[in-house]
Amino acid sequence: MPLHRLLISACAAALLTTLNDTAEGVALRPNKATDDSVCDLSHNTNGFIGGSVLIPVAASYKDKLDAYFRLAATFVATKCANGQLLVLQGSSSVGVDRPSLTEVANAACTVAAVTRTEVSVASITPGESEPAFELRCVISKREELAAKLAELERADPLDSLKGRLQAAARDPSGSGRASAAPSDKNKDCDKMTLASLLQGGGCK
Repeated sequence: MPLHRLLISACAAALLTTLNDTAEGVALRPNKATDDSVCDLSHNTNGFIGGSVLIPVAASYKDKLDAYFRLAATFVATKCANGQLLVLQGSSSVGVDRPSLTEVANAACTVAAVTRTEVSVASITPGESEPAFELRCVISKREELAAKLAELERADPLDSLKGRLQAAARDPSGSGRASAAPSDKNKDCDKMTLASLLQGGGCK
């Protein structure tokens, strides 16, 4: 191939790479001000996700950890871009927050680039605050994160995870969890998908 065509092809490939890695600033919470350098999932990342998707307290620790990770990671993999600053925030008093959010950061960024800062956030009690933490890093592994999510989906489909969470909500004691199955009437309720996360959950 002539040299000038090789140069044109190389330039086109570089342009496509640049376009694919460019994204507008995004935030998990609707209407939150940001810019194109940031992928902002603060504040209280898991608290916001848990308010939109059924993740009951009675569910197993592993399922809650997996649910929070997969929902936050899906947002990052589909809405954010390499080169953006990822911001995550969790409560220091919620056991699942630190491991799930740390896993998101480590999966999206170089582990050594992740910084953690202890912060204080407003409490539900007026005039009081409670301990929290913030994770920040520059996204550099978006493609690897998407591949990891695909592997998790093959190993344990999201619908199966959702079914276990719904069963835990219906039977907190766990006595009927093994045989519990969503009814046809509610099979589309509280779907743990990116669409339900962005649109507020609910039934179709």
